[in-house]
Amino acid sequence: MNPDFLPALHRPLRALGAYAERHEVNDQALAEICAEVDRARQLVAQARGARWANACTGHPGGPVDPTTPKGCLLCGTQERRPGRPLPNDFAPSEVLRFLHALGQDAGTRRYGAQAVTRALVTAHRRLSTPRPAVPAGHTTTPKERSDAQHAR
Repeated sequence: MNPDFLPALHRPLRALGAYAERHEVNDQALAEICAEVDRARQLVAQARGARWANACTGHPGGPVDPTTPKGCLLCGTQERRPGRPLPNDFAPSEVLRFLHALGQDAGTRRYGAQAVTRALVTAHRRLSTPRPAVPAGHTTTPKERSDAQHAR
């Protein structure tokens, strides 16, 4: 049984219970009762189906790996893959020059995927504008600094 359908099944059953409290039943009410019974039957049939084999919210119904906590092969592969640490002397400009000369595959083999990705991200990042220095002993808020810049 697939318990994921129980909250949805609760709604038509509750609606059917509400009809029992009515004293007058007409053709319209009988049509509504019939629709609720059909809806409840469909949900029971779906609940009889197989439950998703993995409990992963990111890949429901995806491939199964019983050795992972959620049973998801896709998430388990990501968890098992060890990340190569960044080199101590990591310099994005050096990695970028290497990528430009020999390509991304060679750069990944030499520096690792994380270093190549970080270098590419920093290459496409916009440089921020330098902020004016605040003299020692002065405490100003960003709004006061902005107002002072606009006053110039």
